[in-house]
Amino acid sequence: MLEGDYWQALRKHLVPRVYAWKINASYAKGIPDWWASGTQQDLWVENKRIQNDAEPPPILDLTDQKKYLSHHQQDWLAKRHDEGRHVGVVVFSKVGHIYLPDLTWQQPISKLDFMSQAGSYKELAEQLIAILGEGP
Repeated sequence: MLEGDYWQALRKHLVPRVYAWKINASYAKGIPDWWASGTQQDLWVENKRIQNDAEPPPILDLTDQKKYLSHHQQDWLAKRHDEGRHVGVVVFSKVGHIYLPDLTWQQPISKLDFMSQAGSYKELAEQLIAILGEGP
């Protein structure tokens, strides 16, 4: 499954009150994959998937520029976070999906931790909806 397919599957579970914009910024390096707006805040999110739709590796290091976040993506997220903006990374895998808020993506995550946090598209969407202030 391609990253765009994961986005579409997640988008179906976001409530209509959440404005979500899939960004295609081929002329500017580092801009996250999408931006969402809710009544309480907005959120910049980079999508990453475990390569080849495999299970997470023993240690998932999103700072690995060859596999996950490029230097430009890491820099963009860190600078926006320093400005007080809400940023994060969603990691998709065949076993489930996780959201890493703020700069938590800078720390490696074990397969065990990934598996214990991983949820369905619906669970991930509910987490993001709550962050945006659009929960029940």
